[in-house]
Amino acid sequence: MTIDSIVGNIVSEINMRLHPRTDGIKYQFERCTFPVTFTRDGYKEADGCAIFLVETDGSYTVTKFESRYMDVEDPLRKVYHGAYFECDEEPTAMDELIEDVAAGVSKN
Repeated sequence: MTIDSIVGNIVSEINMRLHPRTDGIKYQFERCTFPVTFTRDGYKEADGCAIFLVETDGSYTVTKFESRYMDVEDPLRKVYHGAYFECDEEPTAMDELIEDVAAGVSKN
């Protein structure tokens, strides 16, 4: 997936939580994660991933790891996954992705 697609998905989920609907429809949100893996050589999973932890109120944190997602040994792995993303970019694009999410959330 492209960075733009991943950013759009994560920002959309955060913004739904930050800005509840005004038409009477209520969603019940759960705390969830959005792991993002990166590639090397265009197709192999690279060392380096990020996990976005999104709370029910829309607040979120990002944790970066220098290992592949499957090798992460962190309690975040046990939190429900809202979605799992495989980014088509190298891990060097991780900071760009994180900054783009922050910019998308702050605009709304």
